[in-house]
Amino acid sequence: MAEDGSLNGSDTEWGTASGELRAPKPEGARYELRPLSTGEILDRTFLLYRSRFWLYVGLSSLAAGVSVLGSIGKIAYLHFNTPAAGVANTAVVVSSVFTVVAMILSFVAYSVTQAATVSAVSSVYLGEETSIGRAFGSVRGHWLRYCLIAMWQAWSAGWIFTLMLVPAIAIPAMGVRSLGWLVSLMMFVAFASLIYGVIAYLRNSLAIPAAVMEDRRVRGAIKRSKQLAAGRTGAIFLLYLLLFALYMVVGMLQMPFALVLLHSRSAVYVLTQVIALVVAFLCNAMVGPVGAIALCLFYIDQRVRKEAFDIEFLMSKTAAPAVDGVAGESATELA
Repeated sequence: MAEDGSLNGSDTEWGTASGELRAPKPEGARYELRPLSTGEILDRTFLLYRSRFWLYVGLSSLAAGVSVLGSIGKIAYLHFNTPAAGVANTAVVVSSVFTVVAMILSFVAYSVTQAATVSAVSSVYLGEETSIGRAFGSVRGHWLRYCLIAMWQAWSAGWIFTLMLVPAIAIPAMGVRSLGWLVSLMMFVAFASLIYGVIAYLRNSLAIPAAVMEDRRVRGAIKRSKQLAAGRTGAIFLLYLLLFALYMVVGMLQMPFALVLLHSRSAVYVLTQVIALVVAFLCNAMVGPVGAIALCLFYIDQRVRKEAFDIEFLMSKTAAPAVDGVAGESATELA
């Protein structure tokens, strides 16, 4: 779909090619603010991505880099501290600590990166200036809020599954054989709950855009997401299917290195691991922004549909110069 005047800030009027009445672009906006179909949102997602490629990749590099650095630290420890026969358990513990710390740091970096990407997308989409530093600076003071929102999203998707699966595994591990029927029931409920988990996650998917663009706290952002996502969960699900396909492609690109690692030793093994991590970093940095961009556009689109955000934005842009003018005249009179 072609976007008339969407990148150059021109005064081109927009509409369909059928000669219908066209509405002018709101002053200051770089893209037309109107209800969009799912295809148009995805089209604009990649249009935005291409228009500021290095901005979004630079933002996504934080999360990708933290993950890779954690893996490099683990590899370096195991390479330079080859455990003796009696201290193999120590190496396992240290390796596990590296993994847990890397996961926590990666989660924090992912949450902050998602929020910073939303900030950058909203600025670019609405015709405001932004940069990597400005995007991170705008969300830096609320990093814990975004982490808690991301945790809430993950927990909403898997809390029933976790509560059912853990005892279903623990009961046989304790040697209790008479409760096989209960274990089977728990396993069934656990996997059946994944349907509810997917729906819950979709309903909460717009929480980080709501937190960034409306400065909402954790609970308020989750409630706002449920309100805005109502009626569009199917479209958001299609977005996640697209992301799944993209990450499948990323996995296929990394598979040759995994096969080489299975048959490599010593220096060749370490070199192959480093190359694989570099490839993983590049792939994740390039794919990572797509989801955040699309979710931000879904959020804006739902506000346009339900709350006339386009009119609100236009009024705010036209009112600002008038207010500045009145303030200037008042200052002149006082002088």
